[in-house]
Amino acid sequence: MRLVFVHGINQQGLSANHLRSVWSGDLASALSPGALAGIAIDQPYYGDTLHQLAQNRGGAVAQSGDPVADSGRAEFLAAALTEQAAAAGISNAEINLAAADPALVAQGAVEQGFPMDRRINAIARLLEGISPFRGSIVMRLLDQAYDYLKKPGVAGHVDAIVEPFLAPGPIVLVTHSLGTIITFKLLRALAARGTPADVPLYVTLGSPLSLAAVQSALGTPFATPAGVGRWLNAHDPDDFISLGRDLLPPRFSTSIENHGDVENRGETPHSIPGYLAIPVVAAAIAAALGLP
Repeated sequence: MRLVFVHGINQQGLSANHLRSVWSGDLASALSPGALAGIAIDQPYYGDTLHQLAQNRGGAVAQSGDPVADSGRAEFLAAALTEQAAAAGISNAEINLAAADPALVAQGAVEQGFPMDRRINAIARLLEGISPFRGSIVMRLLDQAYDYLKKPGVAGHVDAIVEPFLAPGPIVLVTHSLGTIITFKLLRALAARGTPADVPLYVTLGSPLSLAAVQSALGTPFATPAGVGRWLNAHDPDDFISLGRDLLPPRFSTSIENHGDVENRGETPHSIPGYLAIPVVAAAIAAALGLP
């Protein structure tokens, strides 16, 4: 049985070895000493690839000069940020007031390196007012999620890095943030091709699959992919990426084991160092690997 970790956003400039060390160290802290010794641990690394493709907004892959492409990005960001604002208790009146700020009007509604309307900028600034880190990571997550889900060629490059690690099985697949979107999309594609991955345990942590905007961009179906035995989804109630939401019917399967009351003691409620040391998460991984 192999253990496969799939990372999320903003991991450019790192390496598979570095991330494997961080993830396995966090998990090991919740297990018996030496429990992971002898376990094959894989860490596909797509951070630099996604970052480079996302930065290439003038190239053939990004096509950011296409007004339709830019419109699609703005619509995705507006929908997702509106969800974030509602979850943070920000009212429409506050958004409208912030959007009328003369500074936003004067700047021509261009920020973050791509065209955005004043509402998007206003919500991002209000989120940053709650927490600078929150505003920053939400924008990076949504931006890279859009790149992966909608920009031509991006998903193909990322999938080509991650998919080979899903076979041969069986594997325990542990994913975080954008990695939950990538692996869910790959698992259902493999199942649709009649070659399902053998995944006795699938773990999704801090998953943006809970966002309606992400679900709309990803498209159906949302059934648990064939080949997945147990799906454990965990998120801190204060994890602003998952909006504190479980993956629930009628969109998702009733078989998903949601844990929305965990406490992530990492740097933020969304940090991966912290999620893997949560007892219910570590215990599920240990059981699937046959560890004491």
